[in-house]
Amino acid sequence: MGRLWLHGERLLADLGGHLDCPMFVDGRIAFLSDHEGVGNLYSCRPDGTDLRRHTDHDAFYARHASSDGRRVVYQCAGDVWLVDALTPDSVPRKLDVRLGGQRAGRRGYQVPASSHVAGISVDMTGRASAVSVRGSLYWLTHRDGPARTIADTPGVRVRFPVMLGDTGQVAYVTDAEGEDAIEIAYLPRASGERQPRRLASGQLGRVREMVADPDGERIAIASHDGRLLLIDTAEPEPEPKPEPEPEPEPEPTAEPPTDTETTAGTETATGTTPTPEPTSEPTPAPAPEPVTELIRSINGAVTDLAFSPDGGWLTWSHPGIGRSLRQIKLAKIAGSFARTIVDVTNGRFEDENPVFTSDGRYLAFLSWRGFDPVYDVHTGDLSFPLGCRPYLVPLSSATPSPFALSPEGRPAAGGLDPSVGESGDGTVTVEVEGLADRVTPFPVTASKYSSLYPVSGGGLVWLRWPISGALGETFANPADLSGRPTLEHFDITKARKSELVGHLDWFAPSGDGSRLVVVDEGELRAVPATEPGDGDTTVYLDMRRILHDVDPGAEWRQAFDEAGRIIRAYFWEPDLCGIDWDGVLDQYRPLVERVSSPDEFADLLREVLGELGTSHAYVTPARRNEGPPHYQRPIGLLGANLVCRDDEWMIKRILPGDSSDSKARSPLAGTSIREGSVLTHVDGRPVDPVAGPYPLLSAAGGTTVELTFRPAERNRPSRRVAVVPLIDERPLRYQDWVAKRREAVREISGGRCGYLHIPDMGGSGWAQFNRDLRLEVSRPALIVDVRGNAGGNISELVVEKLTRRIIGWDLTRDAQPVSYASNAPRGPVVALADEATSSDGDMITAAFRLLNLGPVVGQRTWGGVVGMTGRHRLGDGTVITVPMNAAWFDAYGWSIENHGVEPDIEALRTPLDWAEGRHAQLDDAVWVALDLLAGHPASTPPGYGAVPDLRRPPLPPRTT
Repeated sequence: MGRLWLHGERLLADLGGHLDCPMFVDGRIAFLSDHEGVGNLYSCRPDGTDLRRHTDHDAFYARHASSDGRRVVYQCAGDVWLVDALTPDSVPRKLDVRLGGQRAGRRGYQVPASSHVAGISVDMTGRASAVSVRGSLYWLTHRDGPARTIADTPGVRVRFPVMLGDTGQVAYVTDAEGEDAIEIAYLPRASGERQPRRLASGQLGRVREMVADPDGERIAIASHDGRLLLIDTAEPEPEPKPEPEPEPEPEPTAEPPTDTETTAGTETATGTTPTPEPTSEPTPAPAPEPVTELIRSINGAVTDLAFSPDGGWLTWSHPGIGRSLRQIKLAKIAGSFARTIVDVTNGRFEDENPVFTSDGRYLAFLSWRGFDPVYDVHTGDLSFPLGCRPYLVPLSSATPSPFALSPEGRPAAGGLDPSVGESGDGTVTVEVEGLADRVTPFPVTASKYSSLYPVSGGGLVWLRWPISGALGETFANPADLSGRPTLEHFDITKARKSELVGHLDWFAPSGDGSRLVVVDEGELRAVPATEPGDGDTTVYLDMRRILHDVDPGAEWRQAFDEAGRIIRAYFWEPDLCGIDWDGVLDQYRPLVERVSSPDEFADLLREVLGELGTSHAYVTPARRNEGPPHYQRPIGLLGANLVCRDDEWMIKRILPGDSSDSKARSPLAGTSIREGSVLTHVDGRPVDPVAGPYPLLSAAGGTTVELTFRPAERNRPSRRVAVVPLIDERPLRYQDWVAKRREAVREISGGRCGYLHIPDMGGSGWAQFNRDLRLEVSRPALIVDVRGNAGGNISELVVEKLTRRIIGWDLTRDAQPVSYASNAPRGPVVALADEATSSDGDMITAAFRLLNLGPVVGQRTWGGVVGMTGRHRLGDGTVITVPMNAAWFDAYGWSIENHGVEPDIEALRTPLDWAEGRHAQLDDAVWVALDLLAGHPASTPPGYGAVPDLRRPPLPPRTT
């Protein structure tokens, strides 16, 4: 919430809503505010009295106001408005602004297809692929030949291309009619020109996954609302044309015919209704329903659909309670017992990505069911980072497990005996009894796996990901690409794993599992599926053959409507909390025609999503082709404060950094350059006395530059050093910010208060929290600063640490006592929050109050606890998020959203405090902690005065 200040005094403190764009206008203070529901222009006197509203917009917000001191200009709904004077009867007028040039941003342009590949479906033998490029679909032969357009209609987006076996047809999802539908097109090599067929329009919801059976006879779809749907792709039989009936001979009549015609079943001129003659023509049977609901989940969408090689079975991963538990299910699709559903696993773990092997004998899946704990090197906590493995299920008890022991031993060359390892014909027989007991892990290292697929020969391929930290600091070289996955093949017959591709982004298999199309940083190549490719077997796909033209206006229209459908499908409350969402879309839709750049479109969508009145509705603009990445290097930063003195740029301070954070180190640290040195040259070019060194460091971030310094001592020679400037100084300056506040807390409290700042509730916040937890909780009191916390999802972990209570002590000879529980606060804990404490920061602030962890000092928090899961990329590349996870608390209900958590003790750092360097809120928090400490002293360890007496007691006298 914006606040209005003048010379350190707050104006209009009781005015709700958000205040923006303050201006001095003709002796008054003008500003924008939405405290009456919609953003309009207001003004008041410098003392905050005589509040006036000068505009009356009730549909769109007034935005981006500015002034020349007499008048105010602003924009509303894409128009420019002018208020000539801030009088009580002022009326804004819309300016007729006519642009002389064309809107170049709406002109069509061509994009490189390799940078916009969204999906690939490879044909049966790996000869060609259906490639989805920015919402259109193309047929691309791999080795040579032209590309051909399958579907490319401006304003229509197609997704999820799927080959229908070897029928010469490809299916995909289209929104040509406004809702998702299935369209089936005939490939170029199919005989004749035939129009695509469209199925199930408006019956699918938003499609999340789509697969086809090997023969292309049916499609399985996972919808956003938890439905698993089956669609028959067979073409309807053409209705036979009826044979014309012979006209009956007219019967003789004594009366002349009248002008009124008589037909069967209609009233005649004489008032009678004859009964129609029965015909021998049978009544046509109704067409079968094209969409069948197989199952519906009540815990979100089903995922990872896969058909058996004979098309008779379908498997998928079914969500369970919570956000991680999933189980593998099977369903009989055809033949006897059709629609029978079988549980392969029981839902205790996170089981996903099930597939049938190509011989039909096994079902394989990935599961996070490993529980081999790893000790935390800092706090002694235990976690399970190595929990994932592929698992195999023989579908029949007569099929031996390839990993089981044999009384005869294995063949000399390894693997299975030839008779045992003979491949099946793809026919699947499922023996339900004992199915779960036949689950066995693959003999591979536990890691992180994904993208499990069957390939020819009965083997499997998958992606194996390295175990790395959440902050990406695991690898020695930040530019190291080893954080990307490795493509591996496992030969079940030989029980042997091999590496196919070292690093890649993703891949797609051919229909027969003999070839893979690998996507690797914009490069596509077709490789063998069972062995490493070489020069003879690897085919590089020339994506330049796909010439894709973009119509920006049509893309934005489609993306606008798609965003509306996504919001309707995923918003946390099914009825959108009473919002007339169709009315909102109709209100803003005309403005799409005025958009002329990706940023303008994103700005429009932000206003549309703002009508939800809910947090976490974000929009990220698309980027156009702005050149290769190496031409987009950011400015280089030196991790130092430079000032201009006597036309020379002197180092005033080198930021100290923090050795525990690899990103928080100044490039000048360790170079023997001292404060007071003057930077004279960058790469041999003299530093301009006015512009300074930063123009010379443009695009130098992350690369090596040479800096020349003249030492502060004039009689010493200049020094040249080579450094790698930082791309981002924020981690370095943040650690400096924390160190300064910790020092201030020590000084104010006389060393009695510890200080922890948590910047977010993600990986960096967890790292920062634990970085100093052990030392800071050893102080009698603790300040937990969550001001500016950007949110995340680990507030529960932080709360678990802070709710530990000391119930005893461990005493060790020649060492200080250690509390039990360890790393628990010794005394009072005080939270410090402000209006920028957001999302999961709201949650931890609420937890402080509800769990009585300690008082909250500061300001009311941001108020955004309807979170998001994932991001949605629209057809033009714009990314939106949807508020879909709402938080409800016993004491607050739904009220934290759009309001925040009120502090126990209000404390405000004014602009004047900031300008003069006063830590007003921090001071208040420390004094609150000291007051609590005075009334409730910190826990202290026992002394040795009351230790037990372990001497042997004297022998008592005998009793007579």
